[in-house]
Amino acid sequence: MEMTMDRIRRAPLLCAIMLSVAACASVPRGPAVFGGEYFYNFEYAVLTPDGSKARWCVHGDMSKAELAATDTSQPWGTSHVVVEGTLGPTGHYGNLGSCERVLTVTKILNVSDMKGRE
Repeated sequence: MEMTMDRIRRAPLLCAIMLSVAACASVPRGPAVFGGEYFYNFEYAVLTPDGSKARWCVHGDMSKAELAATDTSQPWGTSHVVVEGTLGPTGHYGNLGSCERVLTVTKILNVSDMKGRE
C-alpha cells in the first residue's frame, strides 16, 4: 500500500517533466526555416505557416516582403515568404492577443506573390 501511495504522490511531478520535454522537442532551438502567408499593415505583421491555421506575430526587418506605401497610405498587403528565424514560446501576442507565437526573423530567403491592399 505504501508503494502505491508513493507512486500517486509522484505522478504530478512525472507528468510535468514529460510535458516539459515534449514542449522543448516541438519548438526548434535556434534558427530554423519557416514558410507561409505574410500579412502586414500599419498595426501588425503576421505569418500563417504553410499548411496551418496558426498565426505568428513577426518581428524583424520584413521590408523586402512588403510593397511600398502609395500616396498617403502606409504599406498594407500580403506575400508568400520563406524566412529564417527563431520561434518563441506559446502565448498570446500581437493585436488583441490573436497570435500564439512570435517569430523573430533574421533572414528573408524568398518572397513571392506580393499583393497590395485591394
